Amino acid sequence: MNIPKQVIYIIEQLQKSGFEGFIVGGCVRDYLLGFEPKDFDITTDAMPQHIKNIFNHTIDTGIEHGTVTVVIDKQNFEVTTYRIDGEYKDNRHPEKVIFSKKIDEDLSRRDFTMNAIAYNINKGFVDPFGGKEDIKNKVIKGVGDADKRFKEDALRMMRGVRFSAQLGFNIEEKTFLAIKENASLIKNISIERIRDEFLKLIKSDYIEKLNLLEETKLYKYFLPEIEPIFKNYKKNIFILKNLNKNLRLAFILSHLDEKNVETILKRLRLDNKTIKETKTIIKYFNYNFIEDRTETRKLLCQIGEPSLLKKILEIKFCISLIENNLIQCKKYDNIYDEIDETIRKNQCFSLKTLAITGNDLKDIGITNGKDIGNTLKIALNLVLEQPNKNDKEILLKYVKEQIWKQH
Repeated sequence: MNIPKQVIYIIEQLQKSGFEGFIVGGCVRDYLLGFEPKDFDITTDAMPQHIKNIFNHTIDTGIEHGTVTVVIDKQNFEVTTYRIDGEYKDNRHPEKVIFSKKIDEDLSRRDFTMNAIAYNINKGFVDPFGGKEDIKNKVIKGVGDADKRFKEDALRMMRGVRFSAQLGFNIEEKTFLAIKENASLIKNISIERIRDEFLKLIKSDYIEKLNLLEETKLYKYFLPEIEPIFKNYKKNIFILKNLNKNLRLAFILSHLDEKNVETILKRLRLDNKTIKETKTIIKYFNYNFIEDRTETRKLLCQIGEPSLLKKILEIKFCISLIENNLIQCKKYDNIYDEIDETIRKNQCFSLKTLAITGNDLKDIGITNGKDIGNTLKIALNLVLEQPNKNDKEILLKYVKEQIWKQH
């Protein structure tokens, strides 16, 4: 294992002080899977105050739960005392934390066997629940009594499904049945935590595992609106597999109108940028696209972002591809090229790049704010039809002619 020198140093210092120290959980799992861990959790039998005494620079991250952040070379590493969780009162938080001196007891409270493995250079792997073998067999299995693990922390059910989609692993039968039986408990978890797991799930390599939400009925308790995606599932999965992962949420909600989509995304407490972008995709999802340069510029004007129009076309292309409608595929391809041509030729499709401004209109006597806005729109419409007329002199002459005609 290519363990960072700072992590090795922390474990060595703990050992020199008479304590144990292991890397644990996701980082060990990732090493066994051949991935480079993103972060490292360290566990020890040292009490929080001992950890603070051993290292010069520490932060009390979650000291009541035994976690101290050790800062080495301006990097943060969480070091947590072995612990046993007390009774869980809300399917999420233990009523109390009991510190332990045994690594096996600490591992016994974790969610899945693949995450209940510890390692250090001297002792090698500590794997009391057969996590290494389960990783080898590509199986997700609850630690000990899966039913108890999910009642302790209901989010673990979503994590299990998400891990299955990320790794392509199967969920062991008893663990799967425990998820089905406890699915309703997910209601006790904050929507932000559920949302994060769901988004990771739909952006995973094994998106076909999305049906685990339907088989366990988990989706009914946080996002019942996605039920239609499970109908004609093979077709929908093919589309999802071929889509940019950031577009999958929009496709999953594409049977809804933009108002309902906005309500759902606000309920999931997503950021405003994602809400706005997804709403726009939904708005134009059933739009009758025409292969015409002028129409493409007008669409760019309406949508505002070339990249967003491209995303809509990507979804439409994937749908047409699975329907074997090669004519439609070619059309969307050509419109995509028209967008690139508009950008390459620096053609105007918004007021930002229009050759005249409100100040130019004031100079010729148009001072009313509403009149300025309407006049700029008239000039922009001309440029959308004839991009070569995006010239200050030409547009001012055109504007004067339009005003003269109106009077």
